[in-house]
Amino acid sequence: MMIRWLAMFAITLGLLAKTDSDAAISSRIQAKLARSKLKPDGLRYSVKQGVVEWDGAVSIGQHKGAATRMAKAAGAARVVNRIVVKRGAHRGAGGTPAKAPPREVTVQVPKR
Repeated sequence: MMIRWLAMFAITLGLLAKTDSDAAISSRIQAKLARSKLKPDGLRYSVKQGVVEWDGAVSIGQHKGAATRMAKAAGAARVVNRIVVKRGAHRGAGGTPAKAPPREVTVQVPKR
């Protein structure tokens, strides 16, 4: 029983020792951010004791989740996401809201 407890304790210490430094996490996020579609949104992040905090606003809702996944993949122990999705989310050229063309629907009713 004592050996099992010591083994579990050693495994726990090993897992705790594998946490990345804040600088390493930050540099990985910066590299991922440079290659992603999130860069035009002007997001800000900070890393403290393995916790990544995101701030800013995005125009596409999926970018908020992408930021969280990016931080986790970079080695963050926890992510605090304070990103706000702007109203009128998807915008077209020139900053005007993108509008879909009107749809025509033809319904054929069978004769009885």
